[in-house]
Amino acid sequence: MWRFLSPQILFGADSTEYLERFEKRRAVIVTDEVIKNLDYVSDVSKHLENSETVTIRAREPCIDDALELAEEMREIEPEVIIALGGGSVIDVAKAGRILMEAEIEPEEITPFTSLEEYGFRGKTSLIAIPTTSGTGSEATWAIVLKNIKERRKVIMAHERAMPEIAIVDPAFVYSMPDHLVISGGFDALSHAVEAFLSSFSNPFSDSLALNSLRLILDNFIMSYGGDRDAREKMHISATMAGIAFSNSQVGVVHALAHAAGALLGIPHGLAVGAFLNPVLEFYAERGVERLGEMNRNLGLNILREIERIEAELRLFEYIPVSEIESHRSEIAERAMEDSCIVTGPFVPEREDLETVIERVVRRCMREES
Repeated sequence: MWRFLSPQILFGADSTEYLERFEKRRAVIVTDEVIKNLDYVSDVSKHLENSETVTIRAREPCIDDALELAEEMREIEPEVIIALGGGSVIDVAKAGRILMEAEIEPEEITPFTSLEEYGFRGKTSLIAIPTTSGTGSEATWAIVLKNIKERRKVIMAHERAMPEIAIVDPAFVYSMPDHLVISGGFDALSHAVEAFLSSFSNPFSDSLALNSLRLILDNFIMSYGGDRDAREKMHISATMAGIAFSNSQVGVVHALAHAAGALLGIPHGLAVGAFLNPVLEFYAERGVERLGEMNRNLGLNILREIERIEAELRLFEYIPVSEIESHRSEIAERAMEDSCIVTGPFVPEREDLETVIERVVRRCMREES
């Protein structure tokens, strides 16, 4: 038996106006310092009569951030939480909503945990408004937070983590800076690819994965150039890819990216971008049939398309190749411990991962020369 999960989605111009349905409810707007300074909070609060803002630090989302947010929201007792920001803000809000009610350690939030046994009642609705196009966090039941002390990423997942509503309004991404267009675009691209290749893929996730891939491949470069129509299509495709992988899973690309990102501080979108093609080359050499099926459905060679985008956007200029090379063994070791390693087409050996990492290093050096 399979289940398909998705929030209610509002998208397109002026979709933020939907918040007026909640204008009488006590609301907390969770955002970070960057978004607050852009004055996006007023674009949300103007639709509400009773709201206050909680600002978290603008950084990679951490367990401590979620615990602090939960404490603040216990005092406020909101009826609705509005997460306004990128995947970092949304993931912290998703965890904070659970931890606000449940007496549970964050790492105990798993698909098999009965949150009700820990006091969770779901008294507060969660609305996610992404201001970047990539993570898909607004449409998933996964949460990724960093354990700062141990320099590793903790993957949590539960159906109750998924927002009830996602508002995908392109107005928030028209002026998105170039580096976020690049990192978000590669994140969405990797979600779509890995969702289709996952051992848990299914007809519903396949449809969303393939269609989001078409949109991303057609619009990524134009979105980087500032084309507003392309920005809107990338924004929608990121949510589609998020729903796809939330209902299938990601794989080796994300396992490596989580390890390298936590260890070396590489932004997640750039990390998945660096590992995407080398992992797909590894799959091709191992005869993964789904990769050929993907190419037939798209009518193109996905490896060549990704190489084209990498070259156009000069991805490897952003990758700290020397640090990846010097930490190759540790990245591989940590990736083997990541839960994503088991949901790809097959489970690789540690030596396979070291080979993939070496390919990343060679490609970066080749681009630099």
